[in-house]
Amino acid sequence: MLVIAVQTGSLGGPAGSVGSGGSGCWAGRRHDDDRPDASSGATSAELFDAVFHALHDGEQVALGFDCPLTLTVAPDQGALAAEADADALVNRAEPAATRPGLTELGHLLGELGTWRPWTTVSTSLSRWKANTSILVWEAVPAEGSGSVTASAAADSFFRQLKTAAEPGPEVPAAGTVVNLAAATARRAGLFVDASELGRPAVSITVTGG
Repeated sequence: MLVIAVQTGSLGGPAGSVGSGGSGCWAGRRHDDDRPDASSGATSAELFDAVFHALHDGEQVALGFDCPLTLTVAPDQGALAAEADADALVNRAEPAATRPGLTELGHLLGELGTWRPWTTVSTSLSRWKANTSILVWEAVPAEGSGSVTASAAADSFFRQLKTAAEPGPEVPAAGTVVNLAAATARRAGLFVDASELGRPAVSITVTGG
């Protein structure tokens, strides 16, 4: 398992755009390697190489972003989109595609769509644990926390993996959110369960760092 957290500035550490080659953009490690920043880089090409080679070697990848991956919509708007089809939810997510973090995610998944179109993406922890190759998760700073880093986000994922819970079915209700990560994967041509488009992405609270 390879866990990577991508830092866009929302975590409170140094901001950096993966696409621009800024410093400290992403960091992570494998489950059997507890060295800090055992895997790290500052460009979209390095991020793609790390993810691609892990998938090629048969590893699961958990890819975290320090930006909102769930968009709240008015209940009536969400219901109308859900009643239409999955493409309607993808369209509702389109305006957010250029936000920091989602731009980097879109680039990465787009490249995977070109070079590894059979890749499966999920934002559901239970589905990913069962058989999915990539989990996209949201890194959420702990309340009142100071500056944190991408490596702290990756470490928090490992610490909370066994106890992290899926969002409850009633908060928020299905149809009142659009899953931006799932929509990004679908636009990239990768397989994602359509039911995830109207459900929140799994989140991990970042502690330490």
